[in-house]
Amino acid sequence: MPQPQVSLFLTTYNWPEALALVLQSISQQTTLPDEVIIADDGSGAATKKVIDQYRELLPFPLIHCWQEDNGYRINAVRNKAISQAKYSYIIQIDGDIILDKHFISDHLYFARKGRFIIGRRLQLSESDTEQFCDRKTYSTANTFRNKTVAVLHQKLLYNSKTVKGVRGCNLAFWKDDAIAINGYDEDMTSKGPNDKEFSARLVHAGVKAYNLKFYANAFHLYHGEEGLRNNYEHVNSVYQDTLTNRKIACKNGLTKIS
Repeated sequence: MPQPQVSLFLTTYNWPEALALVLQSISQQTTLPDEVIIADDGSGAATKKVIDQYRELLPFPLIHCWQEDNGYRINAVRNKAISQAKYSYIIQIDGDIILDKHFISDHLYFARKGRFIIGRRLQLSESDTEQFCDRKTYSTANTFRNKTVAVLHQKLLYNSKTVKGVRGCNLAFWKDDAIAINGYDEDMTSKGPNDKEFSARLVHAGVKAYNLKFYANAFHLYHGEEGLRNNYEHVNSVYQDTLTNRKIACKNGLTKIS
């Protein structure tokens, strides 16, 4: 299958130092994305400054998709990014994820119609994170990356109907599949199983989950788990309802269904 064109989007909120490192890692990809969309849940002027600086340096469109800071509305800004994406294949990361230089090419190697990719992340230490942010550059240790092992590992999980291990910081899917399930559920306004709920509906729609490990490596900058779980019980109940009733489309997503 010919490789699809890629819209890469990342979510961010008021951490411009991390965002600069992420954009730096995207610029060094062996296969560049066709566009990058920054899904911004209400950041201030410092974030816009970083985006404007990198827009002048990068050889692909860099789109700032911003919404007003009105609480934790990550699913709403994700839907905005999906709607704005010009290309058929979407790779989703977070604004605190440094990418291995082969990250995009690794994802594309495993891209197939009828599947979505669940990637992994490696946690960076607090001291490394502070150094990278202070120096405005990064280095990552040599990490195990092997296509054959990735394929063998995936075969152990291929028949799984669960979405264990899903993280929105390393996820890839077809735009048409996201549209078919009406995107992310905007009723989920807290940190919690938002990505799992989205992925569960993909599985219910017949899209196969492909668990990718030892390939498409990503490195997570350290930060505390502060706040933003005020509505966790409700968010988790939405996820549990999706599992119990095998829901496919949410009502408050890319389009609003009454």
